[in-house]
Amino acid sequence: METSGGPSEPQPEEDSDLSPLFFQPDKAGFYSPRTAHNSPERINCYRNIGRFIGLCLLHNHILPLPLCRHVLKIIIGKKISWHDLAFFDSVLYENLRQLVIDAEQNPGQIEKYELTFELEGEDGRGSIELVTNGANIPVTAANVYDYVRLYTKQKLIGSARPALRAVNEGVSDVIPRSSLAGLTAEDLRLMLNGSGEISVELLKQITQFNNEAGPNEPQEKITKFKKWFWNLVERMSVAEKQELVYFWTSSPALPATEEGFQPVPSITIRPVSDNQLPPLTPVSPVSTSLSTPPNLPSRPSF
Repeated sequence: METSGGPSEPQPEEDSDLSPLFFQPDKAGFYSPRTAHNSPERINCYRNIGRFIGLCLLHNHILPLPLCRHVLKIIIGKKISWHDLAFFDSVLYENLRQLVIDAEQNPGQIEKYELTFELEGEDGRGSIELVTNGANIPVTAANVYDYVRLYTKQKLIGSARPALRAVNEGVSDVIPRSSLAGLTAEDLRLMLNGSGEISVELLKQITQFNNEAGPNEPQEKITKFKKWFWNLVERMSVAEKQELVYFWTSSPALPATEEGFQPVPSITIRPVSDNQLPPLTPVSPVSTSLSTPPNLPSRPSF
């Protein structure tokens, strides 16, 4: 039976310490540390990334790096299970799951696969024994669960152990481990990466409108403008809302809590004047951050 997974980790370059620190195992938008020679300089990079993660948690900032589930579990000190493999390599997970089913339904069939407790090395060179003398231990219905458990541990951690440990230590450099106690991997993902589903109601609650149109501008017109603005936002697609929030806050996702908006999003309404007319030469719009809210005229100008 074929137990190899889907897209495997990219082969490191000749000088692998200069290769990217992370890769997407299943091409699903989630990242895991990329194994390499694990030089002190490279491990220090991972520790600094852990510190950056800790700062994001400490200050309620969005982390622009979605991590694989097993990486999140290592950060919060949770035990890795073989089900975490489904979020890392879905093809391999399904193959191993089918292997377990075959062992339960047809115990004699599994020995025909001629599997042993030895795997091919991650770099394509050499081999890795899951247990002592693993090359001479066949996988049977009696030990298939041990095989799957050890295979998963090797695949998720393996030679990436020093990098994962460094990320974990980096987080602990900034915040105490006790502050993450009780969290699940899903909780930590929400805290770090926010919610990709943009809630217009939440935006309405936290957005401030700064009226600089002057006392002569009727309040009714300002109220009408707000209604017009939110009607447009509500009609946007999910992708358009994410682009709006990214343009507005420099992040395509919303923080997990309202406290994550520091400072809160704001829109400044200014009166139309000749000095604010668009230039004759078209220019590209400039992305604004939370500290630089967009300025909008109280009525269209042409």
